[in-house]
Amino acid sequence: MLQVVFVKWGEKYGPEVVDRSVRAILKHTTCKVQFTCITDDPASRFNPLVAVKPFPPFTASLDHLKNGCRLKMAIFSPGILDEGIPALYLDLDTLVRGDVARVRDHIRAHSGIHMLKSHYVPWWPIQHWAGPLIGNKYYHANSSAIGFYPENYYWLFDRFNTIVVGDSSETSKTLRCDDRFISCYCRDTLRVFPASLVTKFSAEYMSPSHVYEQVRSRLPWVQSRRQRQVAVTFAGAALKPEMLTKLKLGDEVRYKRLKTYWNHLDFQNYWTEPVA
Repeated sequence: MLQVVFVKWGEKYGPEVVDRSVRAILKHTTCKVQFTCITDDPASRFNPLVAVKPFPPFTASLDHLKNGCRLKMAIFSPGILDEGIPALYLDLDTLVRGDVARVRDHIRAHSGIHMLKSHYVPWWPIQHWAGPLIGNKYYHANSSAIGFYPENYYWLFDRFNTIVVGDSSETSKTLRCDDRFISCYCRDTLRVFPASLVTKFSAEYMSPSHVYEQVRSRLPWVQSRRQRQVAVTFAGAALKPEMLTKLKLGDEVRYKRLKTYWNHLDFQNYWTEPVA
């Protein structure tokens, strides 16, 4: 069993985007999956397989917490998810192309909280032991996908509500966005999903150099890894599905200092094909 949770607020994404993710997961999965969506619009017509839940009480207003995607902290609130069952949070701009049972097995096999690679230097495994040397620094992972056991992280929701100020006087980077907060306070139990399971498009399919990316994409072990990926998330304003669906083969795509030539019609089809 795996429980998959989504968080939707505002009007940028409709319930049909949640439905697309649900159907893609069910198409590939070999395990039983239950779905939950936390939303400010429970009256919308979600897939009947999705348990729709309102946001839990925060100490700051929902409008305030939309900044930095901090409303995603709701997934750690008691009463949202079932205890004892591995949970996988996915951003709504995540493409599912493989069996989420593999992600479930990974969460079961490795304790802690699982997020996505962010920095190119993967120093997250040593931060616990390097604490006396690095002080208050921490590996800043990406929260487009999060794997965890709900009962182990109720304290994180409580800690967030204790610390968050709820007004514009917040200056700490740790409080500015959900993934920084999780990365900071869970640094001792933080793990990063292997790229063969869940990855960011920018980290896996883009590089600082076009030549480097073209060479890398031809390497047999890279091709094998990409074939086995369960989900690819499109973090970053320049990489949102509505932007990618307009691309033509060979178009240059840029995100920060990374770039690639677009050659991913399978990804494009995922976002353009009607939800069956």
